Amino acid sequence: MSGSGTTPVGQDASGAPPRGQGPAKGPARVRPASRAPGGDSIIRQLARWGSRLDLGDAPDRVVAHLKSQILSQLGAARSGYGHPLGRRISRAYGSPLQDDPKHAVHSLSMATVCLDFDDTAYAGHLSHSTVNVPLVYASSLGLDGRQLLTSVLAANETAARITAAATLGPFRGQTAGHTHLAGAVAGRLRAEDASADIWAHALGMAFSVPTWSLSRGFFSTDAKLLVAAVPVQIGLSACDGARFGLTGPEDVLEHPQGFLHRFADIPLPEEALAGLGSLWHTETFSYKIHPGSAYTSAAVDCAVELHGALGEVDQRDITEVVVEGSIFTAGLDRIARQHRIGPDSSVAALNFSLPYNVATALLTGSLLPADLAHPAVDGPDRWELAARVRTEHDPAFSRLALLATAPLGQALRRAGERAEAWVRAIDAQAAEALPPAWLEPETDFRWATKNLGARVTVRLRDGRELRVERRGAVGAASGADGTDHAALARAKFLACGGDPEAADLVGHLDHLSPEEVRRLVNLALAGPDDDHTSGPPTDAHVTRDVRDIRKDPAMETAVLDEAYVALIAAATTAATPGDRASASQPGERDADWTLAHIALSDRLLASTARQVLAGDAAGLDNGPAMDPKAIEELTSSVDRDVLVELVRRNAAELVGLLAQTPQNQRATPVTVRLVGDKGEELFSGAVPWGEIVRLRAEDHIPGHTDRLRRTARATQES
Repeated sequence: MSGSGTTPVGQDASGAPPRGQGPAKGPARVRPASRAPGGDSIIRQLARWGSRLDLGDAPDRVVAHLKSQILSQLGAARSGYGHPLGRRISRAYGSPLQDDPKHAVHSLSMATVCLDFDDTAYAGHLSHSTVNVPLVYASSLGLDGRQLLTSVLAANETAARITAAATLGPFRGQTAGHTHLAGAVAGRLRAEDASADIWAHALGMAFSVPTWSLSRGFFSTDAKLLVAAVPVQIGLSACDGARFGLTGPEDVLEHPQGFLHRFADIPLPEEALAGLGSLWHTETFSYKIHPGSAYTSAAVDCAVELHGALGEVDQRDITEVVVEGSIFTAGLDRIARQHRIGPDSSVAALNFSLPYNVATALLTGSLLPADLAHPAVDGPDRWELAARVRTEHDPAFSRLALLATAPLGQALRRAGERAEAWVRAIDAQAAEALPPAWLEPETDFRWATKNLGARVTVRLRDGRELRVERRGAVGAASGADGTDHAALARAKFLACGGDPEAADLVGHLDHLSPEEVRRLVNLALAGPDDDHTSGPPTDAHVTRDVRDIRKDPAMETAVLDEAYVALIAAATTAATPGDRASASQPGERDADWTLAHIALSDRLLASTARQVLAGDAAGLDNGPAMDPKAIEELTSSVDRDVLVELVRRNAAELVGLLAQTPQNQRATPVTVRLVGDKGEELFSGAVPWGEIVRLRAEDHIPGHTDRLRRTARATQES
């Protein structure tokens, strides 16, 4: 497990198994990989959609992620070029501001990979191509800020979807170099406003020659630098050829002799096309605040916190450091320990060394790019302490990790019953941590999660133990906890030596003129020998040419969003990993009932929302969500964290549908029947859809949130 839409048969509206069907036996999901859903090839459908994509098609929250992604990637670039390894890259391959864009992006893709300081989406380390290519080409093509953002968005969505379709295979994370075939093609061709035909042939050519990385070089040498740079060059070359009439096979992804059959153990062609225009992979981003693998990030965060608690304790008084984590953390540590790691190791080897990174954070209170270079790596105290760090697998953390959207949860849900055999063949312990096979894939990523948590325990000679635990890393996608990714990205960029003016320009990127974009790129990427004075000063002169990007006004969901954010936070706090939902204490049973009821009722509301959206006669009967037998079967068959997951994804589905519903459909009459918990009828009649949504936002969900908070307090006090 380490390394870096179908509708199930026989499933009810809750997303839970039908009565009489236990959680261990899920409905079979069978979809052949020989042809994409919809008739046309996967590439043709992605090309047609991506070539027409406009920034106004994406919600504001997605655009906000684009800005954070760009700024954070610029921070990764600055830290990379500022490191001794990055300086060697610059001497060998030139500056990211050199005149030839192909050479410039080749250098930049190496610099952003070299310290493992890039950010991650559910499916892929996207930015080495999806940000780097549009940024480099922005100046020569004269892109304004909206065009640059649109190009990054199109590249993200295309690359992430194809990566997701092959994610249940030998390559994930940075080893999935094929991500950058798609990212380079889509990022450049959307910037050039190329036709869907050119897209299709360029993608067909690029995916006919995907790269296959080998762990021998990737985990312990500088060969890792090529993992994104080489496929980026292949993608750019394919663009050149397609523009002048060279052709590639459109069906290369799903063909029996094509990419997915070679690069995926379980091909998921539907992942490439699910929810185009509504399921935004861009908002699954997790943002790194330390260089290094995402599988070690939470442990480093714990160590940073423990540094303050240790105070003046000498490292020689620490007898042992135990890191407990998921199969991802334990598996990476197992691989890294196969290589000799010490002061003279490559940056790649240091990045993957959990003992070195945790020891450094414990001793210094941080983990910085400078800690991956001499003289910092020469410190004997770091290596002495690293030798006393060991890693243990905690199944509860694995359970949370596999329930989350990233890095595998969404793909496992898409695979259904096929997932268990695949996971079991890799790691039997991981298979035991799999959530129920009947959980459906997410239909909206607004509250995506990446729960790669850790617990770090420091044992001292005097018998004391200090312990810190995190559900996920700082900056990781975490559902509804209100993480300020814009603030994290800005702090990272400035800490890496970025110019504050450049950070300000990224914040206004959707309003920048081509000249201001050129100035931004020069300011952000200029080294000490680069001229970054081109372009006019910007100060308060940011272009305000904002087009009318909204077609028809949709229903306002801000209040409902906020209500669900609070609810999910309360539900997450109430869930202890591994707790059975059928808790023994009355208060906990009340919490379980509440979570199950919300999950069931939101699926019913989502069904009504689809009726309203389609213009059909709409009805709502809450009986199935109040049925004691249905609630008891659900709560007794799953863990508490599964109930929380059902609440999160069902709420996201509902809000996502409402965000697509025109404002004028608020008045649509809905035939409503409401019953109490004993089945007695409380109300029957027609209610405007907008009023139902308002009551959900202002009354029902806040009431459930308060109930969960009271239950949590009562449980703690008892």
